[in-house]
Amino acid sequence: MADHVVWDWNGTLWDDLPQVHLAVNAALGEVGVPPLGMSEYIRLFTRPLPLFYRRVLGRDITDSEWEGINRRFEMSYVASLHHASLASEARQALQAVARSGATQSILSLYPHDPLNALVYDLGIAHYFTRVDGLRGISGGSKVGLFGNHLKAAAAGIPPHRVVMVGDTDDDLAAAREAGSTCILINHHGDQALGADSNLDRFFADGLLAALGRAGLDSVDGKASQV
Repeated sequence: MADHVVWDWNGTLWDDLPQVHLAVNAALGEVGVPPLGMSEYIRLFTRPLPLFYRRVLGRDITDSEWEGINRRFEMSYVASLHHASLASEARQALQAVARSGATQSILSLYPHDPLNALVYDLGIAHYFTRVDGLRGISGGSKVGLFGNHLKAAAAGIPPHRVVMVGDTDDDLAAAREAGSTCILINHHGDQALGADSNLDRFFADGLLAALGRAGLDSVDGKASQV
C-alpha cells in the first residue's frame, strides 16, 4: 500500500488532453507542420518538449522557432481552457486516498501560480500537502524535481512507499529516478502519452484503477493488496 500519492495535473487530474492537442497543432502551424491526429500525438509525445518537436519535425528547432511555438501554444491553450475540467474520477479518487490515510500532493509542469489558483478555485486544495507547478522555463522534465518535491510534500515517507499517478513517460522516468512507483493512465483508449507499449504493466484504465494498482481500494478507501 502506498503511503503517499503524487498526482500529475494536466491530462491526469485535469482533463485537458483535447485542449493541449489543439494547442500543439496550433504551435506546429507556426513552423509549417500539418496537424497531428490525436493517436499520432499520443504516440509521439515525450519530454523534454524540444525532443517531442524534434520527433515531429525530424530536426532540432531553432531558438526563434521555440519562441513562436511557445507563444502560439499558450495563446491556443488559454483560449480553450474553459472547455477543460476535472477528470471524471478525480474527486472520487482524491476522496479514496484521503480515506485510506495516505497523504497526497501534485507535481506538475503547469505554471505554479495559475496551478495553485485553479486547484483552490476547484475546491480541492485541502486534499494536498503541497502543490508544485513550474517555476522556471517551460519545456523541461520532472526528472530531478520529483525528489525535491517529496522532501517537502511527503517528509519522512520513504520514496518506495510513494506512487506517482501520471500520464506520460516523463512521469514514469521521474518517479523511477527517485525510487518510487508510477502508474500511468490510458488516454481515450490509447496508451499513456509517449509511453512504450512494452510497459503495459505500468498502465491503468483511469484514476481509480491506478489507485487499485497502488494498493489503495478505490471504492471504500481501505488498504488492499494487489
